[in-house]
Amino acid sequence: MSDTAERKPLGASLAINLVGAVVPVVVALATLPIYVRHIGDERYGLMALVWVLLGYFGFLDLGLSRASANALARIGAGAPGERARVVVTSLGLNFALAVVGGAILYLAGGYLLNDVMSVPDDLKGEVAAAMPWIACLLPIALLNGVGLGVIESRERFLVANVLQVSGLAVAQIVPVVVAVFVSPSLAVVVPAAAIARGMSVLAVLAAVAHLERPLRLSDFDRASARQLMGYGGWVTVSGVLLPFLNSLDQFVIGRVLSVASVTYYAVPMTLVARSQLITNALARTLFPRLSSLPVREATAVAGRALVAGAILYGGFCAVGLILFRPLLTLWMGADFAASAGGIGVFLLAGVLPNALTFAPYTLLQAQGRPDLTAKFHMAQMLPYALVLFVLVREFGLMGAAAAYLLRNLFDFGLLVVISPMKNRILLSLLPSAGLILFACLCEVLFERSLTWLLVSAIVVALGSLILLRLQERQTFDDIVAMVRHVFGGSWRGTRRQAAAEVLTPGE
Repeated sequence: MSDTAERKPLGASLAINLVGAVVPVVVALATLPIYVRHIGDERYGLMALVWVLLGYFGFLDLGLSRASANALARIGAGAPGERARVVVTSLGLNFALAVVGGAILYLAGGYLLNDVMSVPDDLKGEVAAAMPWIACLLPIALLNGVGLGVIESRERFLVANVLQVSGLAVAQIVPVVVAVFVSPSLAVVVPAAAIARGMSVLAVLAAVAHLERPLRLSDFDRASARQLMGYGGWVTVSGVLLPFLNSLDQFVIGRVLSVASVTYYAVPMTLVARSQLITNALARTLFPRLSSLPVREATAVAGRALVAGAILYGGFCAVGLILFRPLLTLWMGADFAASAGGIGVFLLAGVLPNALTFAPYTLLQAQGRPDLTAKFHMAQMLPYALVLFVLVREFGLMGAAAAYLLRNLFDFGLLVVISPMKNRILLSLLPSAGLILFACLCEVLFERSLTWLLVSAIVVALGSLILLRLQERQTFDDIVAMVRHVFGGSWRGTRRQAAAEVLTPGE
């Protein structure tokens, strides 16, 4: 890239992405109990399946979000003509795909929700009324993804996070307000969510037009389209299979058990998924940088990020699983915690290998090998589906959690093997795994003693910091320096710099 010298340090970009990841979690934690209380378990279970459907049909993006971000990162910020061709071509292709995808979702989604799932008769009318709006959510999501990818290709993470966080917050709050003060009916709540998300994508597209100006319809380029589709084709395979693999457990639970059972699994799973904000922020930060680096340098950066992410996220998971039951009781009530608490603990114990796939996965795709990740996901699909079905039928919700753990271990191990990383890096992750095992032991021994649970959580947190200093001293020093900077009173300069980043177009 031509603008290497202008890049922000990865630590600064990571801090921005972490803040951007935390705020939606806080909003969700505040609104979810209200949401479930007012719309009920069955409606929330259906809403969870709607978000699963949207994630699955996201494959109609055909990998263009990832492909355009990768291409733009390789081009750099100093070639506006080349960038314009990629941006306009990607947005044009995505708009056409979004229209087709919305129609497919309208037809297929109604069949899945009404005929495949065990939907109560009194809710089928609400589902039918909400389906046109559910179909509208897909084009909104596809265009939003491409727009954010364009912004992040410049490593303008502040702009991307301001737009994304504000959009997610509005989209989370508006349906809750509507459910409380207007109606809990899905025929009312879903349109409110669609309109809120539509407003946020308009803001993203306006930012893209500002940062990448001038953009013209004549910039659409067939050669760029072929290149983007070539890269995006393999990303699409992963885009089809990953949502399927990640959400199959909820569909199997809804089919084998009941829709209400989905809620007791979906709520802790939602928390577990959102807890991956550290590694998700690392992946988001690394992708444009790894896309622009030679393979040897990119592999070294990804390896360090993997070890640091394992320690930081491993410590977070260890603390979380120790305190999960009492916190869930405080948040959702004792009855809900009695049904979902054990599932949440198990999921938190097994999520670490899933979260750490960010490093080999991002490295492979950034270096132009999305075909390897796609072939890997194809290979594991059928075995996982069989194991999941058998375990859910035999052991219920806990069986689904066990299948999730087994898939995570296989997923991470094989991705490391097929990536440029050295296999011996797995030895560096053993201390982080030890933190998880120690936390599981404490949770079992001190389940009925809040005092000892708190003491155990403090010990685990301190242990993760010690591990970070021993294994990744540079990362530890960067975090300390960042904390000192934040509490050093330099906010005015930071605000001026942020405003300049938002207003300045391409370098």
